[in-house]
Amino acid sequence: MIGALTLAAVIAVAPVSVNTSTVGYEVSQYKGKWYSPKWEDERKCIMKRESHYNYRAANKTSSARGAYQFLDSQWRKGLVWMMLDEGGNVKEIKSLRNKPINKWSRYYQDRAFFTAWRNGSGKHHWYHSGIKCY
Repeated sequence: MIGALTLAAVIAVAPVSVNTSTVGYEVSQYKGKWYSPKWEDERKCIMKRESHYNYRAANKTSSARGAYQFLDSQWRKGLVWMMLDEGGNVKEIKSLRNKPINKWSRYYQDRAFFTAWRNGSGKHHWYHSGIKCY
């Protein structure tokens, strides 16, 4: 009886499951014009350094948002414009202008990363003298 009560108490206070679909590393969902699997190691390193793989990350002292910590105040409209240039669901992409980057889906954050990364020519956006990812 005591064992059953103990088990019931443990179950009652067990933590609620967290939706992990926005946390953790996965291979990019984006496979469009700017995607290349050869950049996955760099992307993984940048994600770990910037947000610990958290697509919902929000910096407390700046407007940096999302897995790649884009400065929302400076990047959001430009990223949307660059993604529109590639094509896709125009209405959906345009709707991202009104949504903080950390509220974008994994797909659109990954797409934004590869669009800004531009096969390595945009890597300077993630330069860090301490933890080098490239």
